[in-house]
Amino acid sequence: MIFKLNKLYYGSMLLDKNVVINALEVLRPDDFYREDNKAIFTAIKNLYSKSEPVDLITVKAELSETGNFERVGGLEYLSELPEKVPTTANAQNYINIVEEKAMMRRLIETANELVSLRI
Repeated sequence: MIFKLNKLYYGSMLLDKNVVINALEVLRPDDFYREDNKAIFTAIKNLYSKSEPVDLITVKAELSETGNFERVGGLEYLSELPEKVPTTANAQNYINIVEEKAMMRRLIETANELVSLRI
């Protein structure tokens, strides 16, 4: 489910600038569990911060510049992202799910740290 969610989330970001804005207000790279997802999010964040368009071509270029293009799945993976999105209307839901999963991971990490301190 999470893998499909990431495709919907990134596909929405490639299709709609407002999704990028909404995501950057809430999420940060560490909210993503997998390194490839962190790299894609960071590329989108960097493009936005440079006032460059966020689309398939610019994300590919940004990932290539940082040496992450092949690591995230290359053009095959990136090009299928927008195709998987039926509508960007649900993008806020995708953002909320990513945020919730990240919060749960941080809570688990904190709980594990507390448990290890008691040993």
